Amino acid sequence: MAVIRRFAMRPLKGIRLIIVSPESVTPYSGMLPGFLAGNYDESSLFLDVAQLAERAGAWFIRAEIESIDAQKKRVTVRRLKSLSGDVLPSLGYDWASINTGAAPSNAFPSTHRSLFYIKPITALLSQLNVIDQNMSSGTGNGLVIVGGGAAGIELAFSFRARYGTKPSIRLVTRGRFEMDAALSSAADSIRRSLRSRRIEIEEGAIVASAEPRRIRYDDGRSCEADVVVVTTPVAAPGWLSQSELPLSKDGFLLVDRYLNVPGCDGLFAAGDLVEMSDPKPRSGVMAVRAGQYLAKALVNRIESRTVSPFIAQCKWLMILNRGDETGIAIKGRWHAEGRWVFWLKDWIDQRFMKRFQMSQLMTDQPMRCEGCASKLPGGVLRQVFGTRFEDAVIDQLPNGNRLRTLDGLTYLLKDPHLMGLLAMRHSVSDIWAMGGKPVSALTMVGVNRTGNSDLEAEEFTQVVKGLEHGAERYGVQLRGGHSLALEQAVVAVSVEGLVEKSLPKQGAKSGDVFVLSGPLGSGLLMAGFQMGLVSGAELDKWIVLALESLQDASEHAVRLGAHAMTDVTGFGLAGHLAEMLGDGATFEWSSTIPAFSGVESLVASGVESTQAPPNRVYAGLLGGNAPSAIVFDPQTAGPLLVALSEEDSIELLSAWRKIGLSPAVIGRLTTKTS
Repeated sequence: MAVIRRFAMRPLKGIRLIIVSPESVTPYSGMLPGFLAGNYDESSLFLDVAQLAERAGAWFIRAEIESIDAQKKRVTVRRLKSLSGDVLPSLGYDWASINTGAAPSNAFPSTHRSLFYIKPITALLSQLNVIDQNMSSGTGNGLVIVGGGAAGIELAFSFRARYGTKPSIRLVTRGRFEMDAALSSAADSIRRSLRSRRIEIEEGAIVASAEPRRIRYDDGRSCEADVVVVTTPVAAPGWLSQSELPLSKDGFLLVDRYLNVPGCDGLFAAGDLVEMSDPKPRSGVMAVRAGQYLAKALVNRIESRTVSPFIAQCKWLMILNRGDETGIAIKGRWHAEGRWVFWLKDWIDQRFMKRFQMSQLMTDQPMRCEGCASKLPGGVLRQVFGTRFEDAVIDQLPNGNRLRTLDGLTYLLKDPHLMGLLAMRHSVSDIWAMGGKPVSALTMVGVNRTGNSDLEAEEFTQVVKGLEHGAERYGVQLRGGHSLALEQAVVAVSVEGLVEKSLPKQGAKSGDVFVLSGPLGSGLLMAGFQMGLVSGAELDKWIVLALESLQDASEHAVRLGAHAMTDVTGFGLAGHLAEMLGDGATFEWSSTIPAFSGVESLVASGVESTQAPPNRVYAGLLGGNAPSAIVFDPQTAGPLLVALSEEDSIELLSAWRKIGLSPAVIGRLTTKTS
């Protein structure tokens, strides 16, 4: 994070920064105990990687590392399953900083159904509801925490604060607190604090296995437990075994005193996955220090300046949160405790988090929305093409109809592979909107003009692979295309499809109910993201939904006798509805319009896409009675909008819900269309 912040604060000309992370946000481990204890809300716990990458002008690739070829300087990454699970073309680098964290260590065999590892923290947080349920509905055997280092101690305090005094909590540690150099001076204070909070301590105990409802020690004794949380040392991440890199005897990545991987030019690493030539205990403090060092050292290397070695601290201030807004501070032989200690920790943590907040990094540059929100106003198209046009051109064939369409997107996300996927999804939607099935496609890819043929070629490779993955995903044969290098990148796709009888955009009848296949608000989310009001995690939810196929949804609409259908894209719901109805129609809006989480609050705050004002004009009188400004929001890869009889709409809603959609009725036509 420190490296990304450095580039956000002072970008380097001629450098392409690429950030790879499986998640758009990452939890800060220092505030985890406070969150579990209720000192902080969940939003306070996360650092927004996607937002920081955006401020740095970086590519942000939502993926995880598969392997690194340090000799060829290539990194292979894979999308999470929620975003397709595709392996992307390898990414080249001149310099790379790796901090993927470690993997949970299988400390002992387990058949316990409620056993959780603290690392990775995102996995623990995703299971927190399960832990809470098991603690509230368990047999009364409570919680056992295995591992008596700082993490285990803080978890014991935090869970006591979280669950109150009733359930039993036991802390099991292999050695005595005095054996841990970082804790030894405060060992008695730690014991006293734990016992005063009715937390049982079992020092010098080794857990051999976890069985249903209990843990078993190596001496044959056992202890019952509804939930087991393990904080024992971590293991090396699995991707290291797929990479020919120098490793320690325990499988961790070796680095020298410059945090450079020996024998691997330009490859640096820090955090839990590394082991230094002069080994030091793993800690959050050490990881933060290493990140700060690399933020400066990498820039110095890029600019061919002298780099000093990383000097790891022998001692540092450790503060244990006791869960009740008091703490224990330890440094060497000194320690102290009390409420002021928690205040000090809170000040340190809040100051650290503030360094990465968007308000500290915002610029005065005007915002312009991209994607489908960058198209010309609908009024311009109406002047040129007239008032009647379909989502695709129809060519009559002897055995049916051929549909042809063309659509394109500028980069609304700085991820070329994902833009290829989105562009394909966005374009095939025009075929679905007419009740057809996409068959083949041609593309036009305009990459960012950099003056560096290698960078342009790599971007082109990523976009094309995204288009190929999209074509495979939506059943399309990709037949070729054209390439350009432009001042602003764009991906356009021409799609052909087949349909026996096309479903028109205009054809709604008086009394028809209008059904939307999913929520709106992608333009508002992107605008809010640009303004630092929307997190990367909220954006991810839209991306996952945007990539879903609507082929089945289209087929259900045709089967149930829909009278008209379109897809909601750049002109917003009201604009596309106006195209469906023509002049003189009267439309009765529903009281609410389905939207992504957080979108209504953006509307209430006056946030809107740059395309919203012309969309409002384009919608005309139809938008005047709309229940929300969401109806003017431009959509990229948006939902289908279908008009059909009230009786058939009930069946369509049911059919769409069965295939995993979240449809809603947005209104009713009360007069005939023109």
